Amino acid sequence: MEKRDCVNNKDGETMAVSTIWRTVGGVLGGVCLLWGALPLIASRIHTGCVTMIGVGAVVMLICWRWRQTVALWQRVWETVLGKTVLITLTALVGAVMVLFVVVSCMMAAAACRPAPENATLVVLGAGLRGERPSRTLRERLAVAYDYLTEHPDAVCILTGGQGPDERISEAEAMRRWLVDKGIDEGRLYLEDKSTSTDENFEFSRQVAQQHGLSLNAAVVTQEFHQCRAQLLAKKHGFDTVGAVTAHTKWDLFPSYWIRDFAGLCRLFLLGR
Repeated sequence: MEKRDCVNNKDGETMAVSTIWRTVGGVLGGVCLLWGALPLIASRIHTGCVTMIGVGAVVMLICWRWRQTVALWQRVWETVLGKTVLITLTALVGAVMVLFVVVSCMMAAAACRPAPENATLVVLGAGLRGERPSRTLRERLAVAYDYLTEHPDAVCILTGGQGPDERISEAEAMRRWLVDKGIDEGRLYLEDKSTSTDENFEFSRQVAQQHGLSLNAAVVTQEFHQCRAQLLAKKHGFDTVGAVTAHTKWDLFPSYWIRDFAGLCRLFLLGR
């Protein structure tokens, strides 16, 4: 009887621990899913939010159907092919996690890189609502305004073309915003043809050369975007490149960080 009671107690403890982990995992999966869905409120769908929604949904499903998942795993593990597939998938997930940590460290370092001396400020476009800058773009313009106020000799390239749902170019909207805040229009140069971050720097370098501006660049964008932006700036011939970083609100930060992680991986693989 004592042995049976001991076994029952051990089984009960195992079930209790399993329940705790399932509950914690389900809550974390739900948070991940909901946090990934927040950008959809503003009709912003991208790789980051889709990834968070997918991961959150899978984690919740596994926690909900835990016994069935464990049973399936054991059945697959019993075959040679199944064991090979599971080991390969586990290795791939581990490799992606390591890559994510390494690239995230690069992204964080780029966001903290100081602006070089005698820098031309390059403000990257980020979408409009009609003729008004979006929240993301206003965050960039706010730090650009602070920099231009603190450095009265600095000049600025505003870069961004006109999207299909925009009434004016992003560059023009930025110019209006800064001029309304009191920045001298003569310090602002417009690049209004680009449709991507790559083109932002390709065309901004042409503007800089045309007007004899410094090719030392202080890139104005969010922290998640700085690393990719700085690499593209170097690719298109800017010399020393640093950051003037706008900070992303909590609701958008994780999904946009994941989005630019994917963008950096694509840049490393394809060069764009």
